[in-house]
Amino acid sequence: MRKTRIVLISPLPEVTRLSQQISREQNFELEIVEAFLDKGVEAGKRFEQSGADVIISRGPTGVLLKKELSIPVVLIQMTNFDIIRALYQARQFGRKIAYFDHVKCKEIYDFKMIGEILSLDNLRFFFYRDERELEAQIQIAQDEGVEVIVASGICILRMAKKRGMEGVMVFSSREAIIEALQWAQDVVRIREKDREKAEFLKTIIDHTYTGVIAVDKKGTVTHFNPSAEEVFKVSNKDVVGKKVENLPIPLLKIFFQASAEGKGEVHKIGGKQILFHRIPIYIDNEIHGTVITFQSVHKIQNLEATIRKKLHTSGLVSRYTFNHLIGSSTEMEKTVTRARKFAASDSTVLIIGESGTGKELFAHSIHGESLRREGPFVAINCASIPKELLESELFGYEEGSFTGAKKGGKTGLFELAHGGTLFLDEISELSLPLQLNLLRVLQEKVVRRIGGERIIPVDVRVIAATNRFLAGEVKKGNFREDLFFRLNVLNLHIPPLRQRRGDIPVLIEHFCRKYRGNKSGNEEIPRSIIRYLCEYDWPGNVRELENFIEKYVFLSEEGADNFRLIEELVDELYRYRDDEQDLVPAGGQYLTIDVGKMEDMEQQIIEKLYKQSKRDKKDLARQLGISRTTLWKKLKNID
Repeated sequence: MRKTRIVLISPLPEVTRLSQQISREQNFELEIVEAFLDKGVEAGKRFEQSGADVIISRGPTGVLLKKELSIPVVLIQMTNFDIIRALYQARQFGRKIAYFDHVKCKEIYDFKMIGEILSLDNLRFFFYRDERELEAQIQIAQDEGVEVIVASGICILRMAKKRGMEGVMVFSSREAIIEALQWAQDVVRIREKDREKAEFLKTIIDHTYTGVIAVDKKGTVTHFNPSAEEVFKVSNKDVVGKKVENLPIPLLKIFFQASAEGKGEVHKIGGKQILFHRIPIYIDNEIHGTVITFQSVHKIQNLEATIRKKLHTSGLVSRYTFNHLIGSSTEMEKTVTRARKFAASDSTVLIIGESGTGKELFAHSIHGESLRREGPFVAINCASIPKELLESELFGYEEGSFTGAKKGGKTGLFELAHGGTLFLDEISELSLPLQLNLLRVLQEKVVRRIGGERIIPVDVRVIAATNRFLAGEVKKGNFREDLFFRLNVLNLHIPPLRQRRGDIPVLIEHFCRKYRGNKSGNEEIPRSIIRYLCEYDWPGNVRELENFIEKYVFLSEEGADNFRLIEELVDELYRYRDDEQDLVPAGGQYLTIDVGKMEDMEQQIIEKLYKQSKRDKKDLARQLGISRTTLWKKLKNID
């Protein structure tokens, strides 16, 4: 803990001796030096620089110390009794007596009462402000025939003796010195509390990310925290304690010259945009200084993004990575490689693929491997929300903007995705007016809520997806050409399952494990069946295949003939494809086969009818007059 230093600058040997005696008796740590007037001030300044907490002195020396020092100065006050005692003593040297004191003491003592007590009709009182006025007052006293001068300063008595007048010193009593020491201790305690509060405040200011510069009413810089040092590239030591007009920072001169409050001013410093606030400090309606706070616009935007994420985007994270993509076919590997390259970019991505190919999974994966992976991932299917509500979902709305608007308004998906990625699935379903609004957001990177006036900056990467040929939609007038070009920066085509049949066995195995879980007793799907499933076109792509396997795992039973179950499920695949198609091609009722053994010709007929027909095997078996099982056996050897 810091040691307290109380110093007594004594102008008189008598005060020195008495103070030493009192400090010993009361075990009071007191540094004492004997000096008066200018010498006393010089000593006081040395003690101030060396870290003294408070100075004690008396008389004119004490008054000068108060004027010259910035640390507290406690005066040893003289009591009325001390003055009466000195005046009484002065009566021994003459009847015409004058009392001298500094003008600040004029109202402290009851001089009229003192004169009446001593019955001194010729008692005169002189008060001075400085040494020149003091000499003039002594000259007046001499001209008026004053015989004795009474004062608390030895210099006054010396000046009186030079002019032939007697001098009597007003000594401070023991009680006055003790009272001064107690006052000094109280001052130290108060200063220590103030120092703790100041240090506490300084620590807060120094460790805030906001730049803070404070100036007192004299225009002297009192605070210049580390954040300010970082922005202006100037050391605290080179600024604090100096006048604003002397600082090598022109912008601050402009700020502190203004008298009114100023908020939200943006200035470019060192290549960075900085937001400034200027706040005058008023105490009792009087200005006592000014504080300027400022912060990097970039940091504010990052903080805003963090707040948005914590307040609104809980759970809005990508759930899939490229590791979740199943497939080792050449087509799939090329698509994944391309998508990984897109992840390293921040440009808009347009994903094109049939329904069920995994467009959203790719969107999740691109976000999860991008520089925005710590930001939110917000997904919306534009076809699943009524067109009249889609605008409010994307851009949000203010309270009272329309009938049924939620109290407090609503944050739009663009705001929620700030700092992250917004995935717009089935983007071809957007209405033309909404396409225009989307184009503006992509170009200007700002949104305005429905019914609102505030422009909200957003930093969002858009990944869009569609199962339609957008260029064709542009030609039909269903999709804006400018928006198409804005979206089609990086395009990713997801191959349908029929173009990567080599991935089907891997997918089947994956989905079997997924849905089987802890369920035991499910035989593996025969390789002949897997081979047959690989020939199916899977118009619903991976989603259709997953549904097929889920149904099979759910319906299969331990020890049962699950071959027949698979046969039935495969029949269902064909049944729902196209019930309007005939068993034979549209060209007629004829087939061309090679003449050979009856068994071989029969096989040719069955195979050609099967390949040309789009009906399920049940209908085909009925048409041929055979059972489904027989048909299945006839077809299972088809490669």
